Amino acid sequence: MDRNPVIGKMNISQLPLFLRKPLITIQMVSMQFLLNRSLLLTMGALQLLWLIAIVITRASTKYDTILTVAIFSVIATFVVILLPDRVIQRLKDLKAWLVLHEKRSLLLLCLAALLVGVLYAFIQRQWSDEQRSFKAASITASEGLAAAYEKVDWLSGQHPPLFSLLFSLALKLPGPDLLYMRLVSVLFLAGTLIVTYYLGRELYGREIGYLASILLLSFPLVVRLSASAKPDIQVAFFFSLALLLLVRLSRKPSYWLACAAGVVIGLGLLTKYMMALIFVVLFFYFLFVVSFQKIKSYLLIVGLASMAVFAVWIVYAYQIGILDGQIHKILGYTGSYHLVRDLVEASPSAQPATATEAEAESTDLNEQLQSGIFRLGLESLFTRIPSSLGVYHAPLILVGLLYLIKKRQAVDLVLLLWIGGVSAGLLLTLPAHRYFLPIFPAIAIAVAHLLLRFPKYAERAILLSLFFGAGNLHLFANWVRESQIF
Repeated sequence: MDRNPVIGKMNISQLPLFLRKPLITIQMVSMQFLLNRSLLLTMGALQLLWLIAIVITRASTKYDTILTVAIFSVIATFVVILLPDRVIQRLKDLKAWLVLHEKRSLLLLCLAALLVGVLYAFIQRQWSDEQRSFKAASITASEGLAAAYEKVDWLSGQHPPLFSLLFSLALKLPGPDLLYMRLVSVLFLAGTLIVTYYLGRELYGREIGYLASILLLSFPLVVRLSASAKPDIQVAFFFSLALLLLVRLSRKPSYWLACAAGVVIGLGLLTKYMMALIFVVLFFYFLFVVSFQKIKSYLLIVGLASMAVFAVWIVYAYQIGILDGQIHKILGYTGSYHLVRDLVEASPSAQPATATEAEAESTDLNEQLQSGIFRLGLESLFTRIPSSLGVYHAPLILVGLLYLIKKRQAVDLVLLLWIGGVSAGLLLTLPAHRYFLPIFPAIAIAVAHLLLRFPKYAERAILLSLFFGAGNLHLFANWVRESQIF
């Protein structure tokens, strides 16, 4: 058999070929890297380097816990590498059986979400926003929503009402306990896993949907936020569900489906304002995905339905006098707003003759906010988002996204524009790492798609990811960031 010149040894004369055809290079690297044990060793090395970086930067001084996770990670790496092939074959047979029986797959995903989420809800330390969320939900449950917006500045200053209403329902029957609010988030984790499965199935097939749902549980931030009394997993659920409905709408147009997608988007907006980024994604879909260009009237219905749901809150917020304050505060925390404002103020026509003391103090505060947002963006990009996804996933995520770019099919654009649209929107506004949660299902689907294309070590890679994710969750259970890099 002739040797493949692309995969074979490359000399300097072949360099122009690879420069002209970088996608061939991606394919070559993918095959060489993903079809041998170097993938697992690289994942293990990245996990250890991440733990070492925590120690060096003093992000945490819980050295005993870090050492425990490091030892566990080393053992897990070699156990997974040395697992007999018959064990891996049994895992493959189990996966095939579950994929064949969809109801069993969905039941297993729900049980896994409930088991992991409830366990972590018991052991995870309290997040900084959870106490304020608990206070808002408690007042909502006992005195009503208007009283909560009157008494809790954190709620009235920047949040819509749906998550507080949902959490308040959890407090009415059992009683005031933060754990009950966390269990509401756990239910949304189960829902997000189910939606991720259906999205993967809709785009690529059942097996990718199932693998993507399992991979989603190996992202540490997914479990952490799903076991907290915060609205992030709720908005991730609504975001993913809306995209699932929109993808189906693009394939089988229906006004009922358009209305359903609009209502889901509206509910997402009532949960967290960052849900508005779905319109950025939808705009990119309309520009680059042909199937979305053919359903203009249906997309109009989606927009009208979502605005109709959201308008109820806008009217109520105006009536109770918090709308202007929320708009001002949200703009104050938006990086692109400060950038545009500075450009306008820097123009000669906008320069005042003199500046009052109050204006000078306001300028100083705005500069501090802009500097803080910039530092937050750097911190998120280089430390928090990699930790949130699991640094050990880095090669799979990078190669997976490059592989989608290589294929350049319409179905791949759905994932790429989803990830790119949300990421660009957040980097221009408020790039806090937990706000990126709505793109995590897309990343999981991209990685599952890659592993199915190069399946030799797929089961071992997923198993190792779950082990590393469990170890990192042990570290994060009592996590307190003790220093910042930027």
